[in-house]
Amino acid sequence: MIRNNAELRREYLIYIVITVILAGGASFLGRNSVIAVVITSVTLILVRLVADIRRYRRIADLSDSIDKILHGAENVKFEEYQEGEVAILSSEIHKLVIRLREQASQLLADKRFLSDSIADIAHQLRTPLTSMNIVVDMFSDAELSDEKRFDLLAEMMQSLNRIEWLINTLLKMSKIDADTVFFEQKEYNVRQMLAKAAGPLAVPLDINGVTLKMYVPEDAVIRGDMMWTSEAIGNILKNCMEHTPEGGVIEVRVKHTPIYTELVIFDTGSGFDPEDIPHVFERFYRGKVALNTSIGIGLALTKMIVERQSGTIRASNREAPATGAVFTVRFYNSKR
Repeated sequence: MIRNNAELRREYLIYIVITVILAGGASFLGRNSVIAVVITSVTLILVRLVADIRRYRRIADLSDSIDKILHGAENVKFEEYQEGEVAILSSEIHKLVIRLREQASQLLADKRFLSDSIADIAHQLRTPLTSMNIVVDMFSDAELSDEKRFDLLAEMMQSLNRIEWLINTLLKMSKIDADTVFFEQKEYNVRQMLAKAAGPLAVPLDINGVTLKMYVPEDAVIRGDMMWTSEAIGNILKNCMEHTPEGGVIEVRVKHTPIYTELVIFDTGSGFDPEDIPHVFERFYRGKVALNTSIGIGLALTKMIVERQSGTIRASNREAPATGAVFTVRFYNSKR
């Protein structure tokens, strides 16, 4: 230990020199004084030596434990020391190891999630691309009627729109994940926001024979980002429309209080399977009653937008005998 440590060698050399000097000075007081000085100095040096040996053994044990962890050992436990700087060092290293293991576990989970997400995206893109390839092959048929060509062209446009919507939605979700989206904190009228959210669905609602009803107090306001909120509510309305049969109704009821503004959106469709409700807002989750064209990211984006504005959202079924899905969205009115 001393042989490999230049600092310790210097310290012990200084102790020996001091002992010689003290012994030389004590020689003027007699032999007994010299013996007393030498014994005292040697005793102190031995005490220091024993303490250093114990300390460096502990440090060696710590170093050995760290080396095992660096080589992949999982069940390495650090010896617990009751006091001293080595105890503090051991405690801090133990905390660091725990933290690094947590980060490694999180990175592994993120890696798996990214892998699963890429696989899901590839699957979702493959379906419309396959359909488009089939349509292109059918276009090459010289005997194809004009009516059939228009039908195939409409099918291709539908596939392209689906791909465009998927890419745009994924880009929005990635921006929110990366915290690169700025959500405004302005007070806006709920009626105006709902009109903006329902605008793109006016024609599809009419084609599907679904009626949209809104009951909104005139003074109902929300503090947040109107553009992003209308996007979130629009996804909910779109989901309700897709699961509501012809002649059905979608209702939006707004409750405004000094503390929060609540939007309850429900339809007259078949509702959720009870096993699907805990997973409704998960990315790429497709429930048992999902449509074949469902991708499973619209409601996930909605949840991200609502929660980034300190809001809450939950899904449920209407109480019997009524049927249909219910979405409850609540935004709190506190100023930040």
